[in-house]
Amino acid sequence: MKKQYILMCSNPANDFVSNIFSDLFKSNKIKCCSVNKKKIKNIFLKAIQRVHLSYKISKVIKLPLKKIWYDFSEFEFNDIDEYYIIVTTNLFFDYDISIFKELSKHKNVKLVLILWDTVGVDTPVGRKIAEIYKYKIWNYIFSYDINDAKKHNFHYLNEHYYSKPQIEENVPITSDAYFIGGLKPGRVNENVELFEYLKKNGINAKFDIVKNDGRTLDYSAEGFRVLNKRQPYLNIAQEVQSTNCIIEFLQKGQHAQSLRYFEAVCFNKKLLTNNENVKNLKYYNEKYMKVFSNFEDIDIEWVKTKEQINYGYNGEFSPLYIIDEIEKLEKK
Repeated sequence: MKKQYILMCSNPANDFVSNIFSDLFKSNKIKCCSVNKKKIKNIFLKAIQRVHLSYKISKVIKLPLKKIWYDFSEFEFNDIDEYYIIVTTNLFFDYDISIFKELSKHKNVKLVLILWDTVGVDTPVGRKIAEIYKYKIWNYIFSYDINDAKKHNFHYLNEHYYSKPQIEENVPITSDAYFIGGLKPGRVNENVELFEYLKKNGINAKFDIVKNDGRTLDYSAEGFRVLNKRQPYLNIAQEVQSTNCIIEFLQKGQHAQSLRYFEAVCFNKKLLTNNENVKNLKYYNEKYMKVFSNFEDIDIEWVKTKEQINYGYNGEFSPLYIIDEIEKLEKK
């Protein structure tokens, strides 16, 4: 008997997942499998499939038997080995919960849920997480939010989250500070206010705000872009690489570090954050990471000053360590 690890993926693979989990995609320790929609030739049945699987309709009414439209052939299980299927929360925008219930029926299959956001935070992902973690199909639930782990009895995954992308590193610095984030409730106006505060104080700031959840923002200024859709992650990484200081601006109720922390460490950038919890993280360095509660807390000169930074990162963020965490739990 051997243990087989499977990373469940959407098809085509989600850009975000394929980049930050690229260490897993490249590894021979794990394989990637998808549950694909069946190809329907009959026009009438194809229309029924489209309506039955509609994400918009599913937000209004939960329709049963969605699994009939999916092909599970990539998941081949024998009766000898043990299988660990790693499921990330982005998949719940592609697949109905019935897909995971079907996989959980195999006696030698264990489902491992990786939560990427804080439970109940008012975002599409946060609301989805609050729903899905309660299903009794998960053998292990991991969270990157230490407060959630304590509150809901999840397993804390620490900082095993990020595969450093392979991009050009010797690039010119084109901004003092860079922020990218979605239009999230309670923070729409704060994004503008923070940008204007930085510009007023002589900081060459660049903000990219992504529309989501039907929200809009009527604001325009040089260095402030409102984007209609998510950007390819490598484009974001290149913007991060060309700034002096990365801004992490979490919304109320969120405690888990965002990608901005991982990027700061991997690309040796300063980090300006409103996340007090950053002080408890492995690579926190008070010289290069500053926490603010109010805009007046921000050290303007520190943001602008160019420094040689080296956090001494040595690959500890790699999601390959997720396998080690699962194996530790299996030994208990």
